[in-house]
Order: sequence, then C-alpha cells, then structure tokens
Amino acid sequence: MSNPPGNKKGLVPGVTWQEIVAFLSLFVVMSLLYGFPDLIRGRVSWHYARETAVDCVFMFVSCIPPWWLHFRKLAHWPLKKRFWFHLPTSLIYYFSWIGLYVIYNPLSGKAPITAHSVLLNIGPNLLFYVQIFSFLHLYHFFRERELQLKKEKELSSLAYNSEINALKAQIQPHFLFNTLNSISASVPPEQETTRELIAKLADTFRYALYVTQHEWVPLNEEAAFINTILELENRRFGKRLQFEIGCLKETGNIIVPSMLLQPLVENAIRHGIAPSLNGGRITVGFERADSKLKVTVSDTGKGYAGDVQEMLSAKGVGLRNARQRLELLFNETLYIERNHPTGMTFYFYIPIQHHVGNNGLNN
Repeated sequence: MSNPPGNKKGLVPGVTWQEIVAFLSLFVVMSLLYGFPDLIRGRVSWHYARETAVDCVFMFVSCIPPWWLHFRKLAHWPLKKRFWFHLPTSLIYYFSWIGLYVIYNPLSGKAPITAHSVLLNIGPNLLFYVQIFSFLHLYHFFRERELQLKKEKELSSLAYNSEINALKAQIQPHFLFNTLNSISASVPPEQETTRELIAKLADTFRYALYVTQHEWVPLNEEAAFINTILELENRRFGKRLQFEIGCLKETGNIIVPSMLLQPLVENAIRHGIAPSLNGGRITVGFERADSKLKVTVSDTGKGYAGDVQEMLSAKGVGLRNARQRLELLFNETLYIERNHPTGMTFYFYIPIQHHVGNNGLNN
C-alpha cells in the first residue's frame, strides 16, 4: 500500500515517526496509570519496576500483529467490520502475551504459567487491549481527517487554477473555430488532405474547450482525443512516428479524469520520438485489472539515460501534474520503466467507479 501524500517515512517503511511515538506513549501512560496505586502505597521496588517493564514490553510486542492487521493490511475495510474483527485479534493479542510468558518464566527462574493464571489475567489484558486500540482508532481517525483536509485544500487550489485557465480559454477557442472554418472554406477541393488536417485541429480545440466544463469524461472520448493528436503529429513526423491505440472493449464507458493521458503522450512525442533520428512507435494501452483500470503509454524513442524517478521531479509540469492528480484523486502513483529495446513506459491504475449508462452518469 502506498503512503498517503505528504506522509513522511519513519523508522519502519510506511510508518511515520508520529505514529511510533503515539504508539509507545500509550504504553507508557497506561503503565503509569496501572502502577499509580502501588506507587502511592509505597509498594514499588526495583524488582516490581523490572517486572512491570517486562510486562509492558510483552504487551507492546503482542499488540503489533493486531495493529498491523487493523491499520495496515485491512485498513481498507469499513470501520464497522474492523470493529467486529477485534474479537479474534484480541485473542491473538492475549495468547501472544501468554506465549511470551511461557518462554520468559523458565528463563527468569519463575514457575511456569498455569491455566489459573491464564484465566486470571484475561480480564485485565482484554481491558488493556480495548483501551489501547480505542486510542489508536482515535489517533488514526484524526490523522486521516487531517490528510483529507489537506487533500481537499490541494484539490481546491487545483480547481481554482483550472477555473482561471478555463476563463482565459473561453474566448480563444471560439475565435480559433471561426478562423479555422474560414481557412477550411478557402482551401480548394483538390487539397482535401489539408482540409482534413484543419478539421482534426478544430476537433482538438473543441475537446479542450469541452473539458474545461467537464472534469470527468468517458474513456472512449479521451482515447479519441489522443488518437486525433497522434494523427496530427503523424503528419508532422511522417514515417518517424507510428502509433497504436489499444482496443477499449468493455472499458470504453469507464469515466476517467479529463486530459490525464495528454501529458504522457506529449512527453513521449517531445522527449522520445522528436530527439530520435529514426523516430519510434507510441502505444497507448488499456487493461482491466480486477476493480481497477490499468493505463499504459509507451514509446520506442530515445529514452532517458538518467534515473527514471528523476523525470517526475524535472522542471516540466506535465508529468508532475499527472502524478499529482493521480495521488489526490485516487491515492495512486505514476510508474515509470524503461521500454525494450529503447524508450520509456508510463503506467498507472485508477479504480473503476463510474460508468456511462443510457440515462447518463451512474455510480
């Protein structure tokens, strides 16, 4: 599972320092609370303190498997389902704690743990489990809420910038449509190829205006737009540019963010095909993988000699914008690999959430 945006790595991959500190602090606080009555009565000795510390360590270690299941492996489960799952995981915790004492007691010269001790300690330990995981659920709730607020703020900023760009683009496309229509009308009939190029260019401007008002579009419309762009670029590069758009089949009606593919295709043309003397081939593929759609854009152009991950931190805004949209909208990432024998491959996954039905957009 990928880390949420802005989640800094800690000592353990995927775990923040704040989470480790919060986890350890709970055991310290709970240990102090449980030992406070004995401290007041003056019953605390070095032996008592040592055994209490050992007990806290055993409880900490026993909590790790349930914590990993609830907050890492099964974090995508609904909260209600995870609450019920605490019934078996609390037993995992308790019998892990018992198992550690089965090993520890003989090593420390204590009597082996008995069935009476197992029954006697189950109540306090399960109460401790409930308290610890109640605090952990509260911590994760507020942490996820903070991340969600941050994500919404970033999306609002992107939406604001998109609205500004849309306002700037309102007049230009209409002017271009009229100009292109005038040019097309003046082209003689024997130059039909030129007229087709003008029509395709008008289609790209028309789609660009359309997506300023539609954040989500059917995949078949986005693929048709990419096909038009590649046809125009094919006229420019000639035999140096070959391309293929994969078959959509049942994925054509899937709703995707508009203009998500364009930066990847533009990057393939600009940095893959254009610098290559022999050009290359651009392939755009669509594949359904369970509940997700895998989208791939690859080229057989020049490629990139440096570290491929550096491409995402380069000055260009196209790839950075595509990666940012994937993270904010789906918590997914943009993957980069070297293509064989030459070129680059970009791919990403997005959840299949919406389809276009006969009556419009349906969830």
